[in-house]
Amino acid sequence: MEVLMAHLEPSKELKFWSACKLGEGDYLKFKDKLFEKETVASLYEKIEVYQDFQ
Repeated sequence: MEVLMAHLEPSKELKFWSACKLGEGDYLKFKDKLFEKETVASLYEKIEVYQDFQ
């Protein structure tokens, strides 16, 4: 939590916690399913594309 507060704007931090839906379901299982076919390289490519449009 401290890392997020130190490195994200408050609005982005709140969006992150909202996406996690704390208190509902199991975030770790959700995360594993969400990223099961991703690699560091594929995520890096997606981040670059996202940053190019910001």
